[in-house]
Amino acid sequence: MKNRYIGRTFIAPDQQARGDAVRRKLNPLPETISGKRLVVVDDSIVRGTTQRSVVRMLREAGATEVHLRISSPPWRWPCFYGIDTPSTDELLAANHSIEEITRILGADSLAYISVENLKEAIGVGGEGDGGGEGGFCDACFTGDYPTTVPSSASTSTPVTFRAPDEPVSFQAALPGI
Repeated sequence: MKNRYIGRTFIAPDQQARGDAVRRKLNPLPETISGKRLVVVDDSIVRGTTQRSVVRMLREAGATEVHLRISSPPWRWPCFYGIDTPSTDELLAANHSIEEITRILGADSLAYISVENLKEAIGVGGEGDGGGEGGFCDACFTGDYPTTVPSSASTSTPVTFRAPDEPVSFQAALPGI
């Protein structure tokens, strides 16, 4: 069962606070889970704190299998536009293959949506928007930043940039907002 009063756990200031928040946020019910094969759908994996805890709690509640399906591509690059992911050192997908992440999280399987399928699902990057990005920033998935990354940024992986004269338009997280 999910405690709806606990917000986003991946933005907590340190690992201990993130882990504590996950335990307060989720409470698996063994009578519902025991003996079941489960598919868990989550929006993203940043550091892996939430999913690692979820898989462990589900197994402790008696799940026989736990399969993860993630509705974003692997988050491999830091975000410099408001999300607290300052370094690739902290990003699970920046440093591990999908098979390694599956083992680290303790899941039976793991699958992500591709960048192309994500864009198709939200209606950007296809015909009708000029064939371009439609204002969609995918830098955290691709490393293709729409602006120059701050010189103080700590990335341990090389980043790519758009050409300085290339136009950049932005769109809210939900199209049409």
